[in-house]
Amino acid sequence: MNNIVCRSIIFCCLLLSFSSHLQAARYTGGVAINIDQNVTFNFGIANQGNRTATVWYSNNMAIAIEGASASTYERATMEKIVALMAASKASFEEFTGLRNLPLNGSYRGLPTIQVPRDNNGAGGLAAHGVFGLSVGSGLFNPFYERVKQGDISIDQVWLYEMNRNFYKSGSNGWNAWIDWACDGNNSNYGYWTVGFNNAAAFWIVDDLGVGLHYFGKDYARFRQDHKDELDKYLNNNAYNFDNVWATSKLPWRNGTINTLMSAVLLEWYDDLGGKAFVQRLYQQIENNPKLRDRFDHQGARDNWYRMVSRASRSDQAQYFENTLRWSISSSAKTQIQNELGGDNGGGGNDSDIIIEAEDAQLYGLFKVGNDSAASAGQYIHSEYQGNYYGENVEANRAELSFTAPQAGLYTLKGTTYAPSNQADSFYIKVNDNPRQIWDTTNSSVYEEMDVNYRNEANQVEIDISAGQHKIVVYVREDGTRLDRLRLVRIGEGNGGQDDGENGGYDGIPRPITIEAESATLSGLFRKGSDAAANAGAYIDSALNGQYFEGNASNPNRAQMSFIATGAGRYLLKGTAYSPTQSADSFWVQVNGGTIHLWDTLATAAYDEMDVNSRGVSDTLEVQLNEGENTITVYVREDGTRLDQLRLLPLDGNGGGEEPPIPEPEVNLLVNGDFESGNSTGWVSGYSATTTTTTSAYSGNYALLSKDRSAWYHGPKQDVISKLNVGSSYKLSAMVRMVSGSSTKIESRLLTRGTTGHVWHKLGQVSGTTAWQELSAEFTVQASGSLINAELYFFGPDAGNNFIIDEVSLTEQ
Repeated sequence: MNNIVCRSIIFCCLLLSFSSHLQAARYTGGVAINIDQNVTFNFGIANQGNRTATVWYSNNMAIAIEGASASTYERATMEKIVALMAASKASFEEFTGLRNLPLNGSYRGLPTIQVPRDNNGAGGLAAHGVFGLSVGSGLFNPFYERVKQGDISIDQVWLYEMNRNFYKSGSNGWNAWIDWACDGNNSNYGYWTVGFNNAAAFWIVDDLGVGLHYFGKDYARFRQDHKDELDKYLNNNAYNFDNVWATSKLPWRNGTINTLMSAVLLEWYDDLGGKAFVQRLYQQIENNPKLRDRFDHQGARDNWYRMVSRASRSDQAQYFENTLRWSISSSAKTQIQNELGGDNGGGGNDSDIIIEAEDAQLYGLFKVGNDSAASAGQYIHSEYQGNYYGENVEANRAELSFTAPQAGLYTLKGTTYAPSNQADSFYIKVNDNPRQIWDTTNSSVYEEMDVNYRNEANQVEIDISAGQHKIVVYVREDGTRLDRLRLVRIGEGNGGQDDGENGGYDGIPRPITIEAESATLSGLFRKGSDAAANAGAYIDSALNGQYFEGNASNPNRAQMSFIATGAGRYLLKGTAYSPTQSADSFWVQVNGGTIHLWDTLATAAYDEMDVNSRGVSDTLEVQLNEGENTITVYVREDGTRLDQLRLLPLDGNGGGEEPPIPEPEVNLLVNGDFESGNSTGWVSGYSATTTTTTSAYSGNYALLSKDRSAWYHGPKQDVISKLNVGSSYKLSAMVRMVSGSSTKIESRLLTRGTTGHVWHKLGQVSGTTAWQELSAEFTVQASGSLINAELYFFGPDAGNNFIIDEVSLTEQ
């Protein structure tokens, strides 16, 4: 039985929680609105013309309803609906990369949802490439009643029609790259538009964190219907591209193939990376050759193969040819193998680490560009202005994180495009080593070169340990493009002890500067620009005269991760700007410790001061670990600006007491290192054989999962007695394949609360025969009380064996 089919049968009813990827929901509740009554509004989308209407609107979304008055609908409920529509639009913008669409009917210049009494029937209406949609009151009123009763679920028709706004059409529309004629009519545009319209209902509601309503069906049932269609195709080897995908109707029922297209999009979304995959998929559509005509089926298949492979960052030839039974041209396969690092040429080999630049976390001037000549069709750059950046370069950076499957000595190579000798350099830093100047090859083509350090090294070699690392690239001469980085292993090295330039953390504490705008922001926090601030930027929350105490402040946080070259006591200083005496404080926390109330200087200027703790100390001295640390700042009085933090090492241990020796972390798992020589505490999830092996990462034994007849077969451990709802935990494990490779090895947590089972995705790595660390940090969530909890490892295709070792689960 095909592994994808097995997955559908076993897990389909549980996939609602899978696709959330443990991310925060975009929809967080209602917003303040205004109401204008008895206005004349043109319901043009439904061809209804000018009608009397009432409009409910916020600062970024409006809903115009024909014949209604302010009292027709409850304000609190309409606040939720307006916010939900605005959040839906923002979600589409993030997934598709399309913003600022022209408006198809608007009120006060706002994107507007139109609700006439009659919408030419019971459905919805919208257009391609312009924002605006319409549903009749017959659909809107039941939606309103559900929300009023507390059921925050959005109708599929809203998302179906909204997706049409975000689907490019015309001579340069997406159909010119991905769609084909399904009958003898050359003007036929196939069904991928509808396929995306339906599939968007799944990933948008996942992103919003709300439910789905489809004419009496909920999210799980609507998902299952799509999975069933794909299963029918996959389970019958007689079905292939020509007799199913290139026809107008499904061979097993009188329905169009758009449902099958939606189902396979959902399949990819679930298995190949969730939101990040879909975002890359949209960006990759136009990085392919246009189809010759509507009957260029081979070109369309090749384009889909290229898009999905690039968006998933893995060669999907086996899936397309063996699972979907689509023939792919040899030239397309060769291109992808070269781009993604296959064995047959320019990409490198299996031991290379390839980092696509567009996967970086970008700050400041850096942005993604599209070019079919670049690897995976994209690169990063700053717009060419003829500028040079020698100071405050931290603001304009690209952070490229990667996992080294094995320790060793690596050479660092980069593929760049440098249009002139005024645009041919970056700054670059590996882990926490000094920042260096990298002079790129001066060439208007994408060329790979050895990364150099000006005046120091013509070929950079770095000695790194297995596990997580980070390379940061900074703008130096704008206009220089970075396509990708590649690390080539050339020797055993010194176990990562000499990381790059004299390497790594040498135990000597040094001053640390953190620009606030580099933080990961949540809740009310936002970035602002001010030339008077360090690096021209700061963070704050909008000044509304409010303050936040206790747990109310937790959602509104700025988290700053940084590296300390040595452990010890540091003095914490901060540069802040306080516009009023009622906007001059934050909460601040170091490494998850005590939360301190910091009173900033009550001045409307960027002034540095010692961070204090009200009622405790006028100066804050903190203990840092060697390596990674975290400072979290919470909103207390909104409007207070944070510009920069600095940490200054103190003599010895700060002149105070020796810091307490931390308690060793307790592994909550039974037999996590398997040095008992048996599998005590571990059993097989669903099926397979779970036993010990001497092929261990460390010590004498590890755990082997073999005789696996489905991808979701593997070892599990009951952890119900070890977990508490609301508590946070860290999972770490070393994993590898026994032989061959797989798309993934992953871990998931299955919990059961009072309302049912929920699957939570934890860590995932690609499966190779090299040991890799699989890690995740998560907070236990459950509906009501927690009844059961089990930790699983699985992922490789059926028949493939894998090993786990050094598994630990610790409370944070």
